[in-house]
Amino acid sequence: MKLTIRVKLLLLILIANTALVLAIYAANKLAFEKSFSTYIENTSRVQLQEVIAKVAQTYEKHGSLAWVYRGSDDWESLVRFYYEQSRLSGDGFESHEGRRPPPPRKETRPPRPRRHDEGHGPRPRADEEFSRRSEHRPPPPRAGNRRLLLKDADGQLLMGSAQNTKNTFWFPVYKTDHLNDPKQEQVIAYLGVEGSALIRNEFDLLFAKQQQQQFIIIALIALLVTVVLAVPFSKYMVKPIVQLRRNAKVLTQGDYSAQVDISSKDELGLLARDMNRLADTLAQNQVARQQWIADISHELRTPIAVIRAELEAMIDGIIDSTPEQLMSLHEEIQRLTRLVDDLHQLSLSDRGALTYHMATHNLHDILSRTFAKSRHQIDTKHLVCTLQCSEDLALDCDEQRLGQLFDNLLQNTLRYTDSSLQHPGTLDVKVTQHNGETKICWQDSAPGVSSGQLEKLFDRLYRVEGARSREAGGSGLGLAICQSIVLAHNGQISADLSELGGLAIMITLRH
Repeated sequence: MKLTIRVKLLLLILIANTALVLAIYAANKLAFEKSFSTYIENTSRVQLQEVIAKVAQTYEKHGSLAWVYRGSDDWESLVRFYYEQSRLSGDGFESHEGRRPPPPRKETRPPRPRRHDEGHGPRPRADEEFSRRSEHRPPPPRAGNRRLLLKDADGQLLMGSAQNTKNTFWFPVYKTDHLNDPKQEQVIAYLGVEGSALIRNEFDLLFAKQQQQQFIIIALIALLVTVVLAVPFSKYMVKPIVQLRRNAKVLTQGDYSAQVDISSKDELGLLARDMNRLADTLAQNQVARQQWIADISHELRTPIAVIRAELEAMIDGIIDSTPEQLMSLHEEIQRLTRLVDDLHQLSLSDRGALTYHMATHNLHDILSRTFAKSRHQIDTKHLVCTLQCSEDLALDCDEQRLGQLFDNLLQNTLRYTDSSLQHPGTLDVKVTQHNGETKICWQDSAPGVSSGQLEKLFDRLYRVEGARSREAGGSGLGLAICQSIVLAHNGQISADLSELGGLAIMITLRH
């Protein structure tokens, strides 16, 4: 089964919210149990405060815990006081049945004999002690009541059995707890209530159960609300993606006029604007390609038409096959050859098939060789050339490609610069190197171009009307080839108006 982005987004939201609800439930359960247990402990401490004071008072009376044994009047009095406090306060020390301690029964059993080391002075007679306590002894705790437990300061159990100490909160009894201003200094005993750490009270259990049930209901409602909100939310989030997909499909069909109308400023909005720019770029490239084909067809048709017309005229005997006519045909063929070579050069540059062999070369030598190769044309044109370049200026470059760059610039100057014996033209080349950059300023004299045409000079097959036209022999590709060579050398090239009245080509090479 193929899952769409909408389904994946919906499942992700549901899984995340379910995990969040479960985590909150587990944390809430642990926190509730801990806090409720603390609540029970604190409540028990408050409810036992009077009993603790009674223990401290009795301890002060006897000076020790020798009075703590089964059948002791003081202990039984403490137990009766504990039951009475539980009955009056209605606390949780009683069982879930909520019954009060039964009234004392008449039947009593004699107390266990005290050891001589448990108290001070002679041990009273058993029959006298039995008759004296028989009317006041409370009944033994029933199964429904929680029993009092007592340990000495060392933790030794004095009253109660070890199995009853499980789940019991122990509260320290200080020597001054019975006074108005008790001080927690000397611990004399530890008082506990059997099972006081358990939540046995019916109302406590009911409260805890209700809390869990209510949280489960809230969690289910939260999940339901999540589902209800996630469905339209996922649809809202996927809607721009669907629009982008449809627009991309339209673009693949060649319709570059399609635009995506997404006004959001998030990532999808940025993607939509990028896709709109892509459509505009594709449309411009399509127009440029069509114009490029039309221009190439026109450039090729012109020399071919001239050659054909002259050859047909010679065949028909309209014109004679003189050396002048043959030279005219040769010039047209050379012009056609240069155009084809330039087109081939640009096609290689576009495909990245041009190879560049970078090495350190002397830039002054490269420029000198360029002028030397065209010395005859320079002298014929009566062009005055000046070169301002340090003789030891080194540059990491491809010597052959850089020489081709300077050849194209020089041929461009020779074709379009007005120069004669009476009014010679001027070419000034200045090279500077500073902070890892080599700057070349190539400027010639009149005629120049308008400032609005400067940016178009590097377009392929572009020609300036007037002096810089096809009749001068240019193909309109020379500066485009120069631009590709400069870019391959990690540089920049631009055109500006020359101080000499012509055109200035500014080149910056980084190394």
